[in-house]
Amino acid sequence: MRHIRPLHLLRTTLIVLSAAFSPLTAAADNYPSKPIRIVVGPAGGGTDLAARLIGKKMKEQWGQPVIVENRGGAGGTVVMEIVAKSAPDGYSLVLVYGSFFIAPSVYANLRFDSMNDFAPVIQLFNSPIMISVHPGVATRSLKELVALAKSKPNQLTYATPGVGSGSHLAGELLNHMSGIKLNHVPYKGTGPAMVDTLGGHINILMTAVQNTIPHIRSGKLIPIGTTALKRTSVLPDVPAIAESLPGFEVISAYGLLAPAKTPKTIVNKLNQVINTAILDPEFKKTFEQDGVEMIGGSPERFEKNFSAYMKHYANLVQIAGIKKE
Repeated sequence: MRHIRPLHLLRTTLIVLSAAFSPLTAAADNYPSKPIRIVVGPAGGGTDLAARLIGKKMKEQWGQPVIVENRGGAGGTVVMEIVAKSAPDGYSLVLVYGSFFIAPSVYANLRFDSMNDFAPVIQLFNSPIMISVHPGVATRSLKELVALAKSKPNQLTYATPGVGSGSHLAGELLNHMSGIKLNHVPYKGTGPAMVDTLGGHINILMTAVQNTIPHIRSGKLIPIGTTALKRTSVLPDVPAIAESLPGFEVISAYGLLAPAKTPKTIVNKLNQVINTAILDPEFKKTFEQDGVEMIGGSPERFEKNFSAYMKHYANLVQIAGIKKE
């Protein structure tokens, strides 16, 4: 029997391993070498605009086209599934927001694993919710709203864009922490919820800050408070609910994800160019005027926040008593 020397065996093993991994290494080193797609929800929303501005900066930096693909359906989970099942090569990304972190606690049969099927690339910004009332409601502060709700149990209504939305969770957290009972009236989207509140058919509106700014400035809605831990720069006179109820927080975190197992080199390349994009004056002006808090930072920072948001929203869904669909 031929004797195989250990040194020869080691060299052979190294050659085989090198051949096996060289395509991945080459792909990462040459990235990007073809168009990139960012999958988002329906056109016209905040995720759509953010994706297009980021894509613009990526194309300027790398010279490769960036295609924004709009897909709706199933509470925003369709776009997540598309990217979860895409090749982990950096050419398919998804821009998510608060519903991504809520979905695992609301939907029983998701066709992806939120924690294990994605690689966090970067957290873009956090968007708080505004709690506002119709001018006809005899309250101008959280303290007055709580007192009114306690004097009229089960009589005050609050509108949201739907069951299981961040706005719904904010309303139920307010009920839980202040010991009141506001009645939830879910709508199919922000538009009809806004119309009925402005018309005086609903007492309270809970929706993203940017949706309420023009109506607050015109006096058609009265701001009660925002749901981030600190005040928003766009309406600095409006208190954060957390100032009266410490720890009260319901925000919509916007971020970019790649499929799990995307090479770290590619994730870092994406992170670097997108950090540059969100510091661009056009991007900052567009989103800061909507009351968001810019985040940015490393993939590791987003990964840490990612896990915390999952736990936080699971707790809020439990508080709200929402049953899985």
